[in-house]
Amino acid sequence: MAFQVSPGVNTSEIDLTNAVVAAGTSTGGFAGYFRWGPLEDIMLITDEDNLVEVFQKPDDNTFEHFFTAANFLQYTSALNIVRAANTTVANAAAPKNACANTGTYVNVQVTNSENYYTTYDDEQGGSAYGTAANGPWVAKWAGDLGNTLKVSICPADRPAVTLTGTVAWTVATGALAGTGTLFGTEVRVGDAISIAGETGLHVVTAISANVTAVCSSTSSSDSADVSAGAAITLNKRSPFKTVAAHMKGTVAVTADSATVTGTGTVLNAQCIVGDKLTINGETRRIKTITSNTVVVCDTNFLNTASAQTYTREWEYATGGQFPGPPTTSTHSADKDMALDEIHIAVVDEDGEWTGNAGEVLESHANLSVAKGARDDQGEDIYYKNWINKYSKYMWWLQRPIIDGEATSGDYTTPAATGSKTLRAWGATADASGTQNADQFYMPGKPQTLSFQGGTAGSAPSAADLIRAYDLMKSAEDVDVSLLMTGSHDSSVVRHCIGNIAESRKDCVAFFSPEKADVVAVTNSSTATTNVTGYRDTVNQNSSYAVMDSGWKQMFDKHNDKMRYVPLNGDVAGLCAQTDQVRDPFFSPGGFTRGQVKGVVKLPFNPKKAERDKLYQSQVNPVVSFPGEGTVLFGDKTQLVKPSAFDRINVRRLFILLEKAIANAARFQLFEFNDE
Repeated sequence: MAFQVSPGVNTSEIDLTNAVVAAGTSTGGFAGYFRWGPLEDIMLITDEDNLVEVFQKPDDNTFEHFFTAANFLQYTSALNIVRAANTTVANAAAPKNACANTGTYVNVQVTNSENYYTTYDDEQGGSAYGTAANGPWVAKWAGDLGNTLKVSICPADRPAVTLTGTVAWTVATGALAGTGTLFGTEVRVGDAISIAGETGLHVVTAISANVTAVCSSTSSSDSADVSAGAAITLNKRSPFKTVAAHMKGTVAVTADSATVTGTGTVLNAQCIVGDKLTINGETRRIKTITSNTVVVCDTNFLNTASAQTYTREWEYATGGQFPGPPTTSTHSADKDMALDEIHIAVVDEDGEWTGNAGEVLESHANLSVAKGARDDQGEDIYYKNWINKYSKYMWWLQRPIIDGEATSGDYTTPAATGSKTLRAWGATADASGTQNADQFYMPGKPQTLSFQGGTAGSAPSAADLIRAYDLMKSAEDVDVSLLMTGSHDSSVVRHCIGNIAESRKDCVAFFSPEKADVVAVTNSSTATTNVTGYRDTVNQNSSYAVMDSGWKQMFDKHNDKMRYVPLNGDVAGLCAQTDQVRDPFFSPGGFTRGQVKGVVKLPFNPKKAERDKLYQSQVNPVVSFPGEGTVLFGDKTQLVKPSAFDRINVRRLFILLEKAIANAARFQLFEFNDE
């Protein structure tokens, strides 16, 4: 309190109020085997749709773990999940990330966001750039599911412009001999050019030096060579959409056939697989390019047509995902730079994500290859940072190799004689240092890559699962009240009870017998013996553990088949549901609050005598009663000693009280202890 030297009035307000805030007791925890998602990182999941979004749909290897989590989320809306896996990259059992690469793949494993940034992003502390063998893009998370993705980049339109220097053209060979020309930096293969005095469309088919190139013409009147000194003009090159006037030759199609046959065309130079051709009013996607004069489309044409002009477009140009061709961002234009924009489409190539092969998963429009670029609202639109921040499917790993050249430093195309006049992707939009170009390098065609090399790895071992569960070991780091063990083996169950639940003392672990104990066991007496035997195998005398009697058969809507799934996810869910409809100190069992959801049938449905034996072994029976549903018909913990704490509701009541008192007591720390 302030001391006043002379008389005066000092007003102070001291808050001596306190309150006991209710503690949460309904949040679940689980570690398991999933097809997708970050490894060894805690993710808060709110419902089954969110579960699919983060960890993807189940398959025959992961459904037991997936539905343990999904079943819990039928009753409540907060579950912390850790994807367990072998994270030793050199181990064949470890899952690996798929890579967008056409060559030999070198495996990498990005475990989670922190691992990516500290390993691969030089702006965030990383240093291990990807190499040509594992870039330029890597699937967001490890697993063979990444192999079903595709990424396509549409570069900026290059406007029509008078090229530097003059040329001579030889009709017989198509050779362009330049004087003072810069073919290596101003021209791309597939560009349509105009030569002074010529009427035909000339298309560049090869560039070997700044003063040497090859092109061909569609004009039958081009029978004479062009002498040196002719001016040359580049027609607009649009990887987004190319008009008929800039497509060389004519084409013919036949009804009920997917083959396109060209006359005087250079389809290899002007198209890529995936481009769409519009011929005689019909638009088809290119499936394969056989030669400069033959391509095969994905569907047959309806009508026969010959000697037709045609247009091409990037396969994602129409459909509403992109507003128009990429050109120059405001950021670069303000710095007198040009041609820095690109579009990026991330595609479900095989239909694993959406059910529709070829559907666009993400569209990222008008990004910039200029480092530091921002849009008019100040948002970072540098393509690397944007993808890393917003894409759910991939990370940037290195600058792409375009037209055979890596995009680090400035471009030197062609390597032998080119000068550094084009800004590389990742350079800044300024005139600093030796990078004195006024535009960025843009290829003439879209760049499309399928992902490959991703592996699912083996199912996580007990050690992998224990390592994943240990992320939830500290009550200070993560709130977990209901810890499920799915179909994990007894060593994992014991660890969850003894090393996590008993250590934290604010959560309860739930487990079920093994599948072989109850599924396909025709004799219920044998099943009873199996279940009680498994309880003895786990052998944990604890009020922080709860065991149920088995598994349930349920319908897997994601794969249209029946599955057998352990019940501990449901029993934990019933506890969370009880918190919502009543309070933690009410029993989760019985016909009122103990109705188990989604049960087609129980492989083991214990009768009264069998339930008595189970109950004596601290196993809570789950029973199907005709016309009354499937019910949790017990509320015991694993505590053997007769005690109030051998009941679930009593243990959970004291967890609630202890957490609430502990939270309130924190605010009494460092206060005078004189009352």
